[in-house]
Amino acid sequence: MTASPFPIVDKLFLQELLPHRAPMVMIDCLYDFNEKTVAAGLTVREDNIFVEDDILLEAGIIEHMAQSIALHTGYSFYIQQKTSPIGYLGTIKSISINSFPRVGDKLLTKATILQEFMGVTLVSIETFAGDEQIAQAEIKSVIAS
Repeated sequence: MTASPFPIVDKLFLQELLPHRAPMVMIDCLYDFNEKTVAAGLTVREDNIFVEDDILLEAGIIEHMAQSIALHTGYSFYIQQKTSPIGYLGTIKSISINSFPRVGDKLLTKATILQEFMGVTLVSIETFAGDEQIAQAEIKSVIAS
C-alpha cells in the first residue's frame, strides 16, 4: 500500500499544474483530489497583490476559487501524463462572500464538479478560513480549444 501524496506543498510542482505565474499564483497547497473534487489552500500573505490593509479583497477570493478549479484540471491532466490545457473563468453563476480573510489566515477551498460537457465545467465551490465558511459560489470554467 502506498502513502497518499497529499498534502502537496511543493510550490514549483503546484505552479506546473497552473497556467498562472507570480504574482498571480493564489494556491500554495493541494490538500486532496479525486475525479469530482479538489481541496486547495492558500495562506494569505502580506505581499499578496490582492491584499489591502491586511485583508484579502473580493478579487483575491474569487481568483483563489478560480485557481482551485484550474488546479483540479491541472492535476487531473498530470496524473494522466498529459499537458494541462489553458482554461478560463466562464461565468460566476452565483457568489456569496460572507467575510474577508486577514493576513496569516489559511484558506481551504473545496470544489465539486457538478457537470462537465465539451470543455465547460460547472463547479460548486466553498472557501473556509479556519472553521468559518467565508465564500461560496457556482462557477463555470471553460477549457480553451
